[in-house]
Amino acid sequence: MELREFVETKFLAWVLVVTRNAGMFTIAPFFADWFVPLQVKVLLVVFLSWTVLPSINEVIPLHTPVAQIVLSMLSNYVIGLTIGFLALLPVIALSIAGEVFGTQMGFALSSVFDPQREEVPIHGELLYVFGLYIFVALKGHLLIYQAVVDSLNSIPVSKTLIDFNFVSVLTEKISEMFSIAMKIGMPMIGFMFVTSISLGIISRLVPQMNVFMVGMPLKILVGFILMVGMIPVWADVFSQIAARTINFLEFFVRSFSK
Repeated sequence: MELREFVETKFLAWVLVVTRNAGMFTIAPFFADWFVPLQVKVLLVVFLSWTVLPSINEVIPLHTPVAQIVLSMLSNYVIGLTIGFLALLPVIALSIAGEVFGTQMGFALSSVFDPQREEVPIHGELLYVFGLYIFVALKGHLLIYQAVVDSLNSIPVSKTLIDFNFVSVLTEKISEMFSIAMKIGMPMIGFMFVTSISLGIISRLVPQMNVFMVGMPLKILVGFILMVGMIPVWADVFSQIAARTINFLEFFVRSFSK
């Protein structure tokens, strides 16, 4: 393809593909994480958009109105953002469950003692990295990009947001995310509740014991033992959730071709 022909027929389509990939790179797990430098993200967006350009049959001439191009860019960005967000929800569910663990084990007290300090939830970050490792091991990052590529055939780049309704899908998946987080966090909540009751009974039986000084290390010890024991269960459960999420992404993308 000559340069002039590319500029006149394919350049705007390539820009819209870049915009859709940029939306996915903004929030999708692995692609949007801090360990991928911004310069690498930009190069990947441009390169991956160029590689899929031959599969785009749409021709968008240069004399297309600017307002239509801006609306199409916004629509493609939101589509890529939605695909990345749906893929991120299972990993965020693990992160929220990790914050529940940290609160139950007493690690969240640092924000009480020093409210001005910006706290990074340790267990939330730990479970996020754990979930991201499983997600990458299942080749979830490649399947996310495949979903974006498939969406180029199901959802033309020239469409606008008026043709789509994301609210119901996002509402359902966000509620499911909190449900998954609480289900993962319930064992910790239950064990810590039993531990707190046991410490309360001990404090009544042995008033001389400083329950606060004994309770904090005991909760941390019980929490870590429970976490180590639950890791194989989490791996199995999260792999199933990640597989369901990928299947839903494929269904979500193909539903627009009907």
